[in-house]
Amino acid sequence: MPQKNIKYRVYAYWADFLGCDYSELITPTVSVVQHSESLSGYNGIYCFNNGTSCIISAPAKYVAELHKAVSGHGPDQAFDAEWLVHSIGDQYERIIGPAFQGYVDSDSFLQASSASVVELKTEQHKMLLKELREACTEMEWQHSSIDEKKGPIFLRILNEKAVAAGSWRKGESGFLSVGIISHPTHRGKGHAKAVVNDLTKRGLSSGTMMHYQTLESNTSSVEIAQSLGYVRLGRTLAIRLS
Repeated sequence: MPQKNIKYRVYAYWADFLGCDYSELITPTVSVVQHSESLSGYNGIYCFNNGTSCIISAPAKYVAELHKAVSGHGPDQAFDAEWLVHSIGDQYERIIGPAFQGYVDSDSFLQASSASVVELKTEQHKMLLKELREACTEMEWQHSSIDEKKGPIFLRILNEKAVAAGSWRKGESGFLSVGIISHPTHRGKGHAKAVVNDLTKRGLSSGTMMHYQTLESNTSSVEIAQSLGYVRLGRTLAIRLS
């Protein structure tokens, strides 16, 4: 699939999610829009930046104020959480991001070695997954998006221990979003990459584009994605208001 078609599919999804026109994602612009149905009820500001444009989605009562604030600013200037919250009174609870939004298809996938990676099928595998979960924090587990009741789940097993696990979830985009976690004492050794490799390979074999999201501050996670061919087609900020 040509790169431009990857971008078209990804940007078409984001245009629908944000409730903006597709053209706003491919021309240099900063747009402020009222929350679409996808973000209805979210008391916060959500931003998408793809290097060309920046779309800022907000509750209706903040749209005019934010539109005035971003006037004359470029996409990268407007993609600034602290500046955005300051423009509406500094009242916020949490900032999540910037987050890396990476995508890969079968033509751009850079397959890597994945020795010792197996799909969870047996009771023994389930026990190893349970031990891995217990070794991680609950927040880490939640961020992995692994659901023990849904497959596929892949494990990397080393010395009869699960040192990494991963799965995916299918969202409204239709893409498969990878979730990954590794054992705290076995990180930085390529185990997570091996699992992501097999997840990506399996997902692409079904004809589905793969999606990888992680905080940009988690540089090792970003490196895993990019080493397998995932291309950053966007960055996001989620600012929950008080």
